[in-house]
This record gives sequence, C-alpha cells and structure tokens, in this order.
Amino acid sequence: MDELPPVIDRPAGRMLARGREATIHEFGHGLVLRRYDDGRDVTAEVTLMRHVARHGMPVPKVHGVQLDAGGRPVAMVLDRIEGPTLVEAGVAGAVSAADVGRTLAELHARLHRVPLDGLPVSPEPPARQSGHVVVHLDLHPANVLVAPEGPVLIDWSIARTGPAALDTAMTAMTLAAAVVAGIPSDAGDVSQLEIDRSFLAATLDSYLTALSEPPTPALDRAASILDLVGAQPPQVVRAALGVVRDALARAGL
Repeated sequence: MDELPPVIDRPAGRMLARGREATIHEFGHGLVLRRYDDGRDVTAEVTLMRHVARHGMPVPKVHGVQLDAGGRPVAMVLDRIEGPTLVEAGVAGAVSAADVGRTLAELHARLHRVPLDGLPVSPEPPARQSGHVVVHLDLHPANVLVAPEGPVLIDWSIARTGPAALDTAMTAMTLAAAVVAGIPSDAGDVSQLEIDRSFLAATLDSYLTALSEPPTPALDRAASILDLVGAQPPQVVRAALGVVRDALARAGL
C-alpha cells in the first residue's frame, strides 16, 4: 500500500460546507480540511483517491492528513476547488438537466475504466471479483464540483471495488428518490436548495440515456442498500425503484 501523505498539524479555519457526514474547513491558501463527524479513519479513502488520480480521474489532490490522539488519520488536507456543485449550477441555470445527466454518465464511464492494478485489496467485504471496477457509490450532482477546468468528483468515503452496474444503479436510485421526495433534510447544504423535481427527473432521463449499459441488473440491490443505510424511508425507495424502471422503459432500455 502507498504511504500516506505527510501529516499537516495546524488548526483548521471556518467551516465552508457541510455534507451528511462530513464538514469542509478553510486550511490556508488553496487548501481545505475534510473531516468526518464520527472521526473515522480515512486511510482507505486517501489510498483510493490517489490511485484514481494517477489514472486521470478529476479528484481533489490529497496534500496531507491529520491524526487523532491515537495516531489514526482522521482528516484530509485537499485542494480547494473553486466552483459550484453541479446541482448548484443547475439550479442557477448555468447548466441544463441534460448536461447534468450526461456529466454524471461521463464521470462514471471514466471511473470504470480505471485499472485496479496497484490498488490494495480491501479486507472488508464484499471480496473483489473478476469484472469488478472502481465504484464511487455516491455519484450525484451535489458530489461534483464545476471547476474552471471541468467537473471534479468529490466525497469518496464509500468508494471501493464492485460491479459497474451497482455504481450506476445507486446514482439512478438516488436521483429517483429525490424526484419522489426531494432532498433529505439531513443531507447537508444541498438540502437548503430549492430544486425543481422536474429538473431532477430530466437529469435522471438524460443520465440513463447516456450510460453505455443500463443499471437494470443491480437496481434491486441498490434499493436494498438505500433501505439499509436509511437515507430515505422504505416507501420512498420503493417508489424510486418504479421511477427508474419507468424512465428506462421510456428510453427503450
């Protein structure tokens, strides 16, 4: 396994953003500090981010880590990416729903081409199998920053290796759940945005059409995962599954 980047032990500044489980803080010129509310170890996340970056994925550069009292790396020092999230750009009218959907599909296509050679095998299940690729599992418009040089994919907290169809199914189900019930109130800053559900529906349609293969084989598994993590109530997840299947049928997929 790669060695972790250096320890950078200095105080963080004001909070810039909040997600469901993490906060982003100022950390000097051009840098931010990302840390999780539960103080989790970020070793696997840092390792995976550096691996995909070496293979051309647009992710924030990891400059260093911070340790807790027990010596565990629990925060990451990252490039500060200037620009709105993809969903903010969509709400502002800077990009269309069709463009948002295509951007998500393009990022998935790039990610799934990243070779696994050199990426350590995770000791946690599920075991890596033939045909697995790097999967983000939380790729949605609030986790894409629109930088001057192009989209940058953030929040790699649950990324791992797995089936490509599961990755795209998770995105489709996340979009569909937002179509059904809006953004969950505990989702962080994105929950404060006024997002037209018709925009999200059009984004889902565009995303599914732009994929090279439909996520159909993994939809039920994605729904089970959303039920397990409790991001949306079970009835919303069931309705979202119907929304995705209806969208696939409209697209002839």
